Amino acid sequence: MNKLFLGLLLGSVTFCVNVACAENLKLSGHKRWLAVASTKNLNDAIGIARTLGGEGSRVVSSESGYFGIVLGPYAVKSVEYLKRKNENLSQLPKDALLSNGARYLETVWSAPPLSSIMSDYEKDKPVQLSSGDFSVTAKLEKIGDDQYSSVVSGGQSSGPQFSFDVGKEGEYADLGSQAALIQLDGNSKIPQVVFTRFSGGAHCCTNTWVITKQNGAEGWALNDLGKLDGGGYWYEDVDGDGGKELLSVDNVFLYTFDSYAGSFAPLRISKLREGNVEDVSEEAPMRSRLLQDLAGHEFQAKVNPDLWKSNGFLAAWVASKIRLGEGADAWSTAMQSYDKNSGFDRQECMVEKSVDDCPADQLKSIPFPRSLAGFLKENGYGPLPDEAKRELN
Repeated sequence: MNKLFLGLLLGSVTFCVNVACAENLKLSGHKRWLAVASTKNLNDAIGIARTLGGEGSRVVSSESGYFGIVLGPYAVKSVEYLKRKNENLSQLPKDALLSNGARYLETVWSAPPLSSIMSDYEKDKPVQLSSGDFSVTAKLEKIGDDQYSSVVSGGQSSGPQFSFDVGKEGEYADLGSQAALIQLDGNSKIPQVVFTRFSGGAHCCTNTWVITKQNGAEGWALNDLGKLDGGGYWYEDVDGDGGKELLSVDNVFLYTFDSYAGSFAPLRISKLREGNVEDVSEEAPMRSRLLQDLAGHEFQAKVNPDLWKSNGFLAAWVASKIRLGEGADAWSTAMQSYDKNSGFDRQECMVEKSVDDCPADQLKSIPFPRSLAGFLKENGYGPLPDEAKRELN
């Protein structure tokens, strides 16, 4: 995925995640905050801060009524010097500046720690997890030459135990297996067991499973959540109900309108309910998080305006805007700026065969407007703007 900012950021600061943190933000001596952007909209500010990445990213309120998105602090004299010394900051908005924080009031959001909540388990190195009287062991068990299945077992000391053996049918790397106890269901008396296996390869894939036991149920259930690009899900309590949602990017956008590096994808939010994982992206409590995701994409386009001509970016941007009820204007903007010669067109077969089985002389490229309209409809991004609907007639 295209990420402008990944973060190992300098400086030692105190973090107050997702809550206001009363503090003195005025710096002394040579230390300065790197003020990357400012906005009056808190969701926009948080979205930009999330895009910057790293543990030093934060949103501060100010005397002006604006929210500032800042990094640091750094002991430097100029933004240009900082950019030369830190490759992670090589691309910044032209109006980024250094500030001593004299007008900053408090931190209202800051990036959570980079450390993963997941624990590795490897061959000959199982991992044990516990919460109260609930304990779990995850290990790799050899099933053939350089092949291992995952065996995850455990339970409450006073209740039924479980043991699940998965991964026999797939090819997975012998490294990159992780497990954690995560409270996915805020109403559950015990956390859920989340474990993953990585397939290996440059981009793909992480398979995720969740072991659950509903309140009052006699036994345990295993949910196979399938494979996702890269590291798979990450976990946030988006709606504040005590249970973490499962977040991912919508993988169907990858490679569809651009190369992998040029692809962007909207956020997908899933939730564990009554033992099942459901897509809740468009439910009202998730709207703020979608707005933040959109703001992050638009900030990247501010830094790199060429993205407004990138079909990979525009496809994800239009999809995100449609979900937020702003599809008509977004579609119009995309249709004026898309790359008509991207070389990454989707194709259709002119005879009754799939694209994969279609004779080469029967393949036809689909123009981006019609291709995007059909793709969005197929993947549940709607209702489509009227202009997009006309592309399908």
